[in-house]
Amino acid sequence: MDKMMDNPWFLRIISLLFAVLLFITVQNELEGNQINTVGTSVESIPNVPVEVYYDDDNLIVTGAPETVTLYIEGPSNIVLSAQTMQDFTAFIDLSNLPLGEHEVEIQFENLSNRLDIRTDPQTVTVNIEELITEEFTVEPDMNERLLADNYVVKSTNVEPNRVTVTGARSIVEAISFVKATVSGEQGINESFEQQASVRVLDRDLNKLDVIIEPQEVTVSVEIEQYNKEIPVRLEQQGTPADDVTIDGVSTSVTNIRVYGARSAIDALEELEVPVDVSEIRESGTVQVPIELPEGISRANRDTIPVRIVVTVETPEPTPDEEASDAGINVEEEEAEDVSTTRTFEDVPIVVAGLTEEWSSTFTIPSEGVVSVTATGRESEINNLTAADVQVEVNASEVAEEGEYTLPLSVTGKTGIIWTAELTQATIVVATA
Repeated sequence: MDKMMDNPWFLRIISLLFAVLLFITVQNELEGNQINTVGTSVESIPNVPVEVYYDDDNLIVTGAPETVTLYIEGPSNIVLSAQTMQDFTAFIDLSNLPLGEHEVEIQFENLSNRLDIRTDPQTVTVNIEELITEEFTVEPDMNERLLADNYVVKSTNVEPNRVTVTGARSIVEAISFVKATVSGEQGINESFEQQASVRVLDRDLNKLDVIIEPQEVTVSVEIEQYNKEIPVRLEQQGTPADDVTIDGVSTSVTNIRVYGARSAIDALEELEVPVDVSEIRESGTVQVPIELPEGISRANRDTIPVRIVVTVETPEPTPDEEASDAGINVEEEEAEDVSTTRTFEDVPIVVAGLTEEWSSTFTIPSEGVVSVTATGRESEINNLTAADVQVEVNASEVAEEGEYTLPLSVTGKTGIIWTAELTQATIVVATA
């Protein structure tokens, strides 16, 4: 063995064998790398954004996907580069297509032509429509179940109350509701103001995909206690004096609005107003206080005018009284006791209870004046002036613009029966 190791030819042969083995190993590795470089591979690229080319100033497109999945196949190095760089663009070109529905393919830019390309979806159906803009009134929307017990919504206001809606003609023409919905916690018992998003809905209450300007509005909600108008019924009470006969008790107020618990109000069919006649000695109009039943917290007025017509019996004079009065002119005395009437023309009608934010004009009567007739003793009638009578309508319940027909209330000097030529007047209320 030592002799072989010392032999130079033996060492040369061993060196040659090692050289051949090393050459074969390197060659195999290079061929493997070449195979990997020029081999074929397939990759997928999800969520590739899709651009849509069209006249977006005058048209709108629906049906185009926001993203697609891209599948690429080809040389591994090119596939790897495309997957890594993603400097390509997926697009749909609609610039030369007319209005209507079209089926189009997804196209790409900046992808090597050595790649086989497939997308999911491969084609899409789009609809090209005319872009239009219209103005709509916003309706406030609130769930009244959010209110506390015995409270209701008195009024709502939206500012601004109109918005512009831009979208495809078919969608804009399908709009049935434009609403601003307010929300809150259960138990609302006071007025509030809130920013609300505007929603555009079709007739089936499906939300429509449109552009709204502005997207938010301010909604003001006025809350008040539950209330209702209740008919008034006068109830005569007390016993008049022996020489007094009550001929009639009436009022120009037919209804009163009461506030309070819903159960108490709904159970109330009429509001009884007691009128005490025990102290009445002459005809005239008196203000009678309103007594509220249990469960009713307040009414829209504290009193109502009640007109009472009476007859007072005059006792026959005794012989002594006749003798003492013998020097009096009987015709003059009788003339003073004669009942007579007098008419006052153009008495102005006062609009009472209207807040400063409103103004009013009369339509019936157009000039806002009426004739009022006074009936009573001639001696009293002759001393009357137009200042002794007042005619008014109560507009305290007016809460919005519009036309209202209200009962007339006539008040004047006691002992006189006042009668207006009209029982009610019509006014138009507008913002001052």
